[in-house]
Amino acid sequence: MKIVAILENSIGDGGGFNQALNAVIQMNNLKNGVFSFSVLTSNRDNVAILTSLGIEAQIFKKSFSDKVVAGLSTHELTRRLQQKMKIVGSLEKKLIKINCDLVYFVTPSSRVSSIQTINYILTVWDNSHRDSPEFPEVRNFGEYQRREYIYNNYISGSYFTIVDSGQLAKKISERYGIDEERLLVMPFSINPMMKLEPKEALGAKNILSLYGIASGYFFYPAQFWPHKNHVRILEALALLRDKGEIYQVVFVGSEKGNLKQIKKLIKRLNLSAQVRILGFVDSAYMPALYEACAAVVMPTYFGYTNIPPMEAWSFNKPLIYSSYFSEQAQDSALLFHPDSAHELAEAMKRSLDPDVSCSLIESGKKRLQELDLSRKKSEKNMMIRLKQYKKRLRCWKI
Repeated sequence: MKIVAILENSIGDGGGFNQALNAVIQMNNLKNGVFSFSVLTSNRDNVAILTSLGIEAQIFKKSFSDKVVAGLSTHELTRRLQQKMKIVGSLEKKLIKINCDLVYFVTPSSRVSSIQTINYILTVWDNSHRDSPEFPEVRNFGEYQRREYIYNNYISGSYFTIVDSGQLAKKISERYGIDEERLLVMPFSINPMMKLEPKEALGAKNILSLYGIASGYFFYPAQFWPHKNHVRILEALALLRDKGEIYQVVFVGSEKGNLKQIKKLIKRLNLSAQVRILGFVDSAYMPALYEACAAVVMPTYFGYTNIPPMEAWSFNKPLIYSSYFSEQAQDSALLFHPDSAHELAEAMKRSLDPDVSCSLIESGKKRLQELDLSRKKSEKNMMIRLKQYKKRLRCWKI
């Protein structure tokens, strides 16, 4: 049996790429003679990354034919024609050519709609377009409808669907009528790229010097989407400054359409001396940036789980986190409502108290251990399902 993962993200996509890469590495580690595994990616740079990890990877080219095939499937008449003529798109032709038996979409992907004959595993990271449809990244230009179409039409047909938490599994089951047995909860992992050797032998002090920053800042690694809520951190900084308490904040992450607004607010609130925006940062430098911070702040509206909290715990840093995601954090973070700059400002102050900081760090270590155990159980469950698929595959492929 051969499983092929589809990797469409690039390294500049931040957490989305990191989690997709985690999923690829996980499946490659699990194969253990039960199945063979390789990756098709639409990004040429990913081939080198995967090859360095000992994972077989090939390029596939995005094609208009896949969109045509997906469109044919939406109407009864064209679907019958498609079935009679056995029309498949370029991606599926590639999968057939390399003898794929099960396609694994390691990110939420609309490309599943073009797959006509091969069974698939889906990944769903959140259902935030239903929780917070007002944000432009899930509202504008039909993005809400696109997500709804995929979830309504393709989750139920997947061999199983991977979700990041029990909270998300419950939401998917309720909203789309999916049996929870068809969902597999698989907790996120920290960025695997941070475990690789850095491109340059730079220590923490040199990396801080490279970016011109001093240690002791509040750290927020997140792309500049509106839902990431950088605004609340700036408002909290201003509230603290007006009380005579001056703190530094470092933002890292790629531009996703909201950076101009953030810079405008920094200027309006006179925070230029307190905020550094580093843009996209090589993963090899991220450990030093975590190690030099006073605390990690994450006021995001989207979840249900996120990777930076796990990285904060991994680097023994106190975490300040949106109260929306208390299931992930439990007692391992200072929680605040993401609408409230006052609550965030208070949490930032509290995180600097040595007793509070030590307590959060110890709780974070325990929470990481709990998530690791949960992930191992889920991996066993995944292998049970994959072995079952292998047996059933023999019914139509000898």
